[in-house]
This record gives sequence, structure tokens and C-alpha cells, in this order.
Amino acid sequence: MKTDLAPKYTLKIDATSILWFQKSNRYIVVSESIYTLISLYLEVTSKADFINELQDVLQIDNSECETIYTEISNFLIDANKSYEDDAEATVLQSIPKITRAQTYDFGGKVIRINFQSEIIESLIHPQIEHHLTDHSKHFDIEFDVFKRSDTLYLFKNKSFVCSFKTEAFHLLQGRFALELTNAIHNTDPHKWVATFHASTITNTSEAIMIIGDSGNGKSTLSALLMANGFELLADDFSPFYETKNVFRYPAAISIKKGAFEILEPHFRGFNKLKTHMNGPKKVNLKYLPPKSNFNSSPSNFPCQTIVSVKYDQTKASELKQVSVEKIVSTLIPDSWISPNETHAHLFLNWLKHVKCYELNYSDSAFALSKFKTLFDE
Repeated sequence: MKTDLAPKYTLKIDATSILWFQKSNRYIVVSESIYTLISLYLEVTSKADFINELQDVLQIDNSECETIYTEISNFLIDANKSYEDDAEATVLQSIPKITRAQTYDFGGKVIRINFQSEIIESLIHPQIEHHLTDHSKHFDIEFDVFKRSDTLYLFKNKSFVCSFKTEAFHLLQGRFALELTNAIHNTDPHKWVATFHASTITNTSEAIMIIGDSGNGKSTLSALLMANGFELLADDFSPFYETKNVFRYPAAISIKKGAFEILEPHFRGFNKLKTHMNGPKKVNLKYLPPKSNFNSSPSNFPCQTIVSVKYDQTKASELKQVSVEKIVSTLIPDSWISPNETHAHLFLNWLKHVKCYELNYSDSAFALSKFKTLFDE
């Protein structure tokens, strides 16, 4: 009926389908019955044909068919809407004079960042402070981060990169992270498929991505896995390339106050790490640097496993395999996924083959043993 509303790609997995709408770059999971109705809507030539087909199959009255028609029509129109990000602000060509600078060394690539103020510095510096260097005169790449009016700006080598409203500072952090990843790995900026709001660990052969809502214990678990022989590849920001590999991101793990007591016995000098007051709620955080040497560690690993984690002291520990449907509802909303058609196809194809698990744990030893099993499979 209206092929311009049809999803560009569809991935069917068991009793669900993941639809990708190119106009909006949105991924939507629907049940088998909803997908059947969408298919019918797109196949028939008129509203009357849709209603007649529905009446024949479902044996329902005309008013119910009318309602279903309207709901499917509205669903497809909304799915195709491209929402401009209100958080994105305007282009600016000039940079104010900034005297607050820090220089970092990432495997021999020296990066200088000029921060306008201590508050702006706090958005980026604590996560990468362990890479500070005294090479103040020489640097390979320079970033400027500053604020004008109610807008945050990011420049690279004195050229405008992006800007966002102050309340959307997390978008600036994400864009900076991707720019830094490109700089230190010499990757092609046009070949990133996604940046996932996930932590990723590796056994130096393959990677496992860990997802979960804030406060569900993914960073704490990542730290415990790091203390027990695994490497941290990325915390909270996992960049995914065309090779279907996750690249190393050099940030420290952000540890909330509730996990300080759990992790202190596992990391010498943990209690001496600086405590930061983060965000409007003034949450106490420590930033725990990775144990691996960034200079000598491999930069990326293939990832075919995703684990959704939740720490809950009131429930028995359990690891179970789940459908992709249960994973994407957490994975997609907080992630950036490339609008490129080739990347959308690659992303869906990757999801088709990835193994998905849910880990509910109250016992850290149980969680550690299960991850060892996943890596051994």
C-alpha cells in the first residue's frame, strides 16, 4: 500500500522481528503477529483490501479492523520520522583563549586537551587521568573543549567537530570518545558501525560485551573480572568496527561508592584512588585504571557474545541463554548506531549470530566462574 513506509531491513529471529527504518535510523522489535499485520498493510493496495483481508482471517467486525488499520498506519509513520536532536547546537568557528591544558600519552600517540574550566575538565579528564604525561611541548593531536552561553563545543586541531546544549553533556562525552578512539588507533572514522553503552572484557582471544541498566553492577563485575585474569577492553563505551571487532578504549572503570568495599581487597591502593563527586546528585566515584598495558596490548578483538547483568542480593544467581529480543531492548536505546545502510545490514547480521545471555547474580564467585565458562565455549 505504502512501500515508502516499509522498513529497509528486517531480521527475523524466532517469534520476533527487528525492523530497521532507514529514514529515521530506528530499530524496532515487533512480535510475529504485529509483523504479519505490517506485512499485510504494505502488500495490499487499499484500506478496503486491508479490512477485507483482516475480516476473513480474524473474523472480527469492521470497527475493530478500522482501529487496527489506523494503529499500523500511525506506527509506520512514526517509525519513519527523523527526529532532529534538539540537544545539538550551532557551528562555531572561533576558540576562546584557554590556559588549562592536559597532555596524555596513549601508546606513543600524544594528545593535548585544552579545557576552559575545571568543571569542563571533570567531564573528560578523570577517566583518562592515568594516561597523563609531561610531554607538554610536543603533541600529535589537540582538542579544545569549552562552553559559550549554554552550549558545549568540541574542536580538533582547531577545527570545529560538534556542539551540544549543556544539559546534553553526555553526547559531547560520547563524541569525544569516538574522536579519541580514531586518533589513538588510526582507524577510519567512516567505518564505525556503532558505539555501545556497554563494558567489554577479553581473554586476549575474543571479547564479551556486558550490558545492563545503570546501577546493575556491570562496572563492578568488569572490575572483578579484571582482578581475576581478564582484560578490560572498554568500560561504558565500546566502539564496534566494520570488522565486527570491539576496539580498546583507554578509560578507567567508573566505580560507585556502593562497590568500594567489594573491590578494595582485589586492588592494591584502591582506597588511595581519588574520590570524585559526579553529577547533580553528587555521586561518589573512583576511577580504576585497566591493568593491561595500553602500549603493548592488542587494540581489538572479535565479539560474538553479549551478557546482560543484574546484581541482586535477594535472588539466587543464575546464567541463562536468552533471545536477541531481550538484549536489544537494553543495547540499542543508549547506543549510537551508524545510519549508513551497509552498517545497518552488518549490524543486523551480527545480531543474528551473536549469543545472548542474562546473568542475575548475588555471588561474585558464581559470576566469575560463569564468565570463564563462556570464554571456554
